[in-house]
Amino acid sequence: MDILGYYTLAVAILLIIGETLVVIKTDKYWPLSLDDYAVCGLLLYGAFTVEQNHSLLLMIGAWCFMLGNLYAMLFTRMDPNGGSRERLGALVLLLGLGLIGLVATTQRFIVSTPF
Repeated sequence: MDILGYYTLAVAILLIIGETLVVIKTDKYWPLSLDDYAVCGLLLYGAFTVEQNHSLLLMIGAWCFMLGNLYAMLFTRMDPNGGSRERLGALVLLLGLGLIGLVATTQRFIVSTPF
């Protein structure tokens, strides 16, 4: 495993811990977390098989899905007509981490794919 694999592993573990704490400590309906755990599963798989091009494609899809979810959560919570403003800093941090992961994975895919 290289630096991208370790980075992906760290972000996936952070997401699993964070999502589990949110489910336990809030009244979030647990099925709403299944997509987050699925993304974490794809990221974990990709972290351990990062040398394979199909894993890079799965990781790109997982990063994009994660970023879409985080984007929606961030701007829903920032809504001036009813946004809760909860955990905005954490969402911005996770958006940044996801963007870094997406760029690094895409760059790796481009470099490793013969055209």
